[in-house]
Amino acid sequence: MTLTRSDPMGGPAQVMRGRLALEPPDRVRLDFPATGERIAVRGDGGEWVQPAARQMVRLKPEQTDLAAGLWEVFLRGGNDRFAERAVGARRFVLEARTQEEGLPGKIQVVLDARGLPATLEMDDPSGGDVRYAFRGWRFTRASGVRAFALRAPAGYTVVDLP
Repeated sequence: MTLTRSDPMGGPAQVMRGRLALEPPDRVRLDFPATGERIAVRGDGGEWVQPAARQMVRLKPEQTDLAAGLWEVFLRGGNDRFAERAVGARRFVLEARTQEEGLPGKIQVVLDARGLPATLEMDDPSGGDVRYAFRGWRFTRASGVRAFALRAPAGYTVVDLP
Protein backbone atom coordinates (compact mmCIF):
# COMPACT_ATOMS: atom_id res chain seq x y z
CA MET A 1 0.00 0.00 0.00
CA THR A 2 1.15 3.52 -0.72
CA LEU A 3 -0.23 6.53 1.16
CA THR A 4 0.21 9.90 -0.54
CA ARG A 5 -0.73 13.13 1.23
CA SER A 6 -0.69 16.38 -0.71
CA ASP A 7 0.62 19.48 1.03
CA PRO A 8 -2.16 22.09 1.30
CA MET A 9 0.57 24.77 1.31
CA GLY A 10 1.84 23.67 -2.12
CA GLY A 11 4.94 21.77 -1.05
CA PRO A 12 5.85 18.28 -2.25
CA ALA A 13 3.50 15.43 -1.45
CA GLN A 14 4.41 13.09 1.38
CA VAL A 15 4.60 9.47 0.18
CA MET A 16 4.74 6.52 2.58
CA ARG A 17 4.84 2.84 1.70
CA GLY A 18 3.31 0.41 4.12
CA ARG A 19 1.19 -2.62 4.81
CA LEU A 20 -2.53 -2.62 5.49
CA ALA A 21 -4.34 -5.38 7.34
CA LEU A 22 -8.14 -5.49 7.60
CA GLU A 23 -10.17 -7.96 9.62
CA PRO A 24 -13.88 -8.08 10.35
CA PRO A 25 -15.70 -6.86 12.23
CA ASP A 26 -13.81 -3.59 12.85
CA ARG A 27 -10.04 -4.07 12.83
CA VAL A 28 -7.56 -2.03 10.78
CA ARG A 29 -3.78 -1.93 11.06
CA LEU A 30 -1.25 0.16 9.13
CA ASP A 31 2.49 -0.46 9.37
CA PHE A 32 5.07 1.86 7.77
CA PRO A 33 8.44 0.03 7.86
CA ALA A 34 10.57 3.01 6.73
CA THR A 35 9.56 5.11 9.75
CA GLY A 36 8.47 2.37 12.16
CA GLU A 37 5.12 4.11 12.55
CA ARG A 38 2.24 1.74 13.32
CA ILE A 39 -1.47 2.39 13.75
CA ALA A 40 -4.04 -0.10 15.04
CA VAL A 41 -7.76 0.71 15.10
CA ARG A 42 -10.56 -1.38 16.57
CA GLY A 43 -14.12 -0.73 17.64
CA ASP A 44 -12.88 -0.43 21.23
CA GLY A 45 -10.13 2.11 20.44
CA GLY A 46 -6.60 1.77 19.17
CA GLU A 47 -2.96 2.77 19.35
CA TRP A 48 -0.56 4.86 17.28
CA VAL A 49 3.16 4.19 17.71
CA GLN A 50 5.25 7.22 16.69
CA PRO A 51 8.99 6.40 16.72
CA ALA A 52 10.07 9.96 15.81
CA ALA A 53 8.47 11.19 19.07
CA ARG A 54 9.26 7.98 20.98
CA GLN A 55 5.64 7.76 22.05
CA MET A 56 2.54 5.65 21.70
CA VAL A 57 -0.81 7.41 21.62
CA ARG A 58 -3.82 5.46 22.89
CA LEU A 59 -7.07 6.21 21.11
CA LYS A 60 -10.56 6.00 22.61
CA PRO A 61 -13.43 4.34 20.71
CA GLU A 62 -14.94 7.71 19.76
CA GLN A 63 -11.58 8.69 18.24
CA THR A 64 -11.48 5.59 16.05
CA ASP A 65 -15.10 5.78 14.89
CA LEU A 66 -14.19 7.41 11.57
CA ALA A 67 -11.65 4.74 10.54
CA ALA A 68 -13.81 1.89 11.78
CA GLY A 69 -16.83 3.49 10.09
CA LEU A 70 -15.07 3.73 6.72
CA TRP A 71 -13.97 0.10 7.02
CA GLU A 72 -17.61 -0.78 7.75
CA VAL A 73 -18.69 1.10 4.60
CA PHE A 74 -16.33 -0.95 2.44
CA LEU A 75 -17.10 -4.20 4.20
CA ARG A 76 -20.89 -4.11 4.33
CA GLY A 77 -21.89 -1.11 2.23
CA GLY A 78 -22.66 2.35 3.42
CA ASN A 79 -25.89 3.39 1.78
CA ASP A 80 -26.98 5.09 4.98
CA ARG A 81 -23.86 7.30 5.00
CA PHE A 82 -22.88 7.56 1.34
CA ALA A 83 -24.56 7.79 -2.06
CA GLU A 84 -22.65 5.76 -4.65
CA ARG A 85 -22.43 6.54 -8.35
CA ALA A 86 -20.44 5.00 -11.15
CA VAL A 87 -18.25 7.46 -13.06
CA GLY A 88 -16.58 5.02 -15.46
CA ALA A 89 -15.44 1.45 -15.82
CA ARG A 90 -14.57 0.24 -12.28
CA ARG A 91 -14.64 3.86 -11.05
CA PHE A 92 -17.04 5.10 -8.37
CA VAL A 93 -17.67 8.18 -6.28
CA LEU A 94 -19.09 7.91 -2.77
CA GLU A 95 -20.64 11.17 -1.58
CA ALA A 96 -21.56 11.71 2.06
CA ARG A 97 -25.29 12.02 2.63
CA THR A 98 -24.68 14.37 5.59
CA GLN A 99 -21.75 16.44 6.76
CA GLU A 100 -20.48 14.41 9.72
CA GLU A 101 -17.40 15.81 11.45
CA GLY A 102 -14.26 14.08 10.19
CA LEU A 103 -16.08 12.13 7.48
CA PRO A 104 -14.86 12.86 3.95
CA GLY A 105 -17.46 14.57 1.79
CA LYS A 106 -16.40 12.54 -1.24
CA ILE A 107 -14.36 9.37 -1.77
CA GLN A 108 -13.23 8.30 -5.23
CA VAL A 109 -12.70 4.56 -5.63
CA VAL A 110 -11.05 2.70 -8.49
CA LEU A 111 -11.33 -1.09 -8.57
CA ASP A 112 -8.77 -3.44 -10.09
CA ALA A 113 -9.64 -6.18 -12.58
CA ARG A 114 -10.60 -8.53 -9.71
CA GLY A 115 -13.00 -5.96 -8.26
CA LEU A 116 -10.75 -5.09 -5.31
CA PRO A 117 -9.85 -1.50 -4.40
CA ALA A 118 -6.86 -0.25 -6.39
CA THR A 119 -7.05 3.37 -5.20
CA LEU A 120 -9.04 5.49 -2.75
CA GLU A 121 -8.84 9.27 -2.86
CA MET A 122 -10.43 11.65 -0.38
CA ASP A 123 -10.07 15.11 1.12
CA ASP A 124 -7.80 15.45 4.13
CA PRO A 125 -9.25 17.48 7.02
CA SER A 126 -6.11 19.69 6.82
CA GLY A 127 -7.15 20.89 3.37
CA GLY A 128 -5.09 18.57 1.19
CA ASP A 129 -5.86 15.27 -0.47
CA VAL A 130 -5.11 11.72 0.64
CA ARG A 131 -4.60 8.87 -1.82
CA TYR A 132 -4.25 5.20 -0.93
CA ALA A 133 -2.95 2.88 -3.65
CA PHE A 134 -3.29 -0.86 -3.08
CA ARG A 135 -1.64 -3.82 -4.76
CA GLY A 136 -0.84 -7.40 -3.92
CA TRP A 137 -4.08 -8.18 -2.08
CA ARG A 138 -3.74 -11.42 -0.09
CA PHE A 139 -6.36 -13.18 1.94
CA THR A 140 -5.32 -15.28 4.93
CA ARG A 141 -6.88 -16.69 8.05
CA ALA A 142 -7.98 -14.17 10.61
CA SER A 143 -5.22 -13.16 13.01
CA GLY A 144 -7.50 -12.17 15.89
CA VAL A 145 -7.72 -9.05 17.99
CA ARG A 146 -4.21 -9.48 19.47
CA ALA A 147 -2.67 -8.73 16.05
CA PHE A 148 -4.55 -5.42 16.08
CA ALA A 149 -3.42 -4.24 19.53
CA LEU A 150 -0.06 -2.48 19.81
CA ARG A 151 2.27 -2.25 22.80
CA ALA A 152 4.62 0.63 23.47
CA PRO A 153 8.28 -0.26 22.89
CA ALA A 154 10.59 0.05 25.90
CA GLY A 155 11.39 3.67 26.70
CA TYR A 156 8.38 5.12 24.90
CA THR A 157 5.98 7.52 26.59
CA VAL A 158 2.34 6.43 26.50
CA VAL A 159 -0.15 9.26 25.92
CA ASP A 160 -3.92 8.94 26.24
CA LEU A 161 -5.68 11.32 23.86
CA PRO A 162 -8.19 13.48 25.74
